[in-house]
Amino acid sequence: MLRIAWSDGDRRSGASTIAASKRFVLARRMSLPEQVPVAAEEIDGSSYVFVRLPYVSDPALVITATAGQPVAHRGQRANGAIVELTTPSGETTTPSPGQSFSLTVSGSRLELRVPEFTFSVVAEFDPRAARPAGSGTEQLGLAALAHDDSWLVAAIAVALSPDNGVVAHSDLKRAFAAWRGIGVHSDGVFDRNILRPALESRSVELPGPRLNKIVYLVERCRRAAEFPPHVLQDVSERLRVLGFGV
Repeated sequence: MLRIAWSDGDRRSGASTIAASKRFVLARRMSLPEQVPVAAEEIDGSSYVFVRLPYVSDPALVITATAGQPVAHRGQRANGAIVELTTPSGETTTPSPGQSFSLTVSGSRLELRVPEFTFSVVAEFDPRAARPAGSGTEQLGLAALAHDDSWLVAAIAVALSPDNGVVAHSDLKRAFAAWRGIGVHSDGVFDRNILRPALESRSVELPGPRLNKIVYLVERCRRAAEFPPHVLQDVSERLRVLGFGV
């Protein structure tokens, strides 16, 4: 069970308990009234905090409860934002836009700072029993990571791309649709709603409007080693089940 305590400074704070596979989400909602710039809601077992600020991405932060260590995802774009993860011992790391990562220490604090707004969330969870020596490391499941289209389309693109090239646009569209269980997007909708946000979440700017977005997406993910080998293996296995040879 994941326990979350959050605060937006001196204005509002809250706490919630998140069951396995459910999430805590910080996101933008510009439809909030000016007099209520922050609102907290429970939706289908997940906890949401909505903020009326254009600097905040949608979503900005996501923490997913799993059977093991919670998985956090930084959806917040650069936009002058600072995102820091601090453990109880004081060790601080800075996840990059679009990065998913495990919270390995209970009591870790994830903080987002943008102009006019500071948000912090503390995640507490029961540590798992130590694994026997030689049993290997615990691996993140796809159910915990594939909550975000920007993460998912990039993982599929890398898994389907040959070593010296990239997957065809039409094949990536079909694979993404099959994974999500939806109809295949048109080229324009897929580029505008899936590929471009995936690039922007990683602070990748195309030098020209007609360049191949998949090339830049795959290159960025490979250069940053965004996906560990075991995650790509899990993605590839799921794609094979869906009928896509990799």
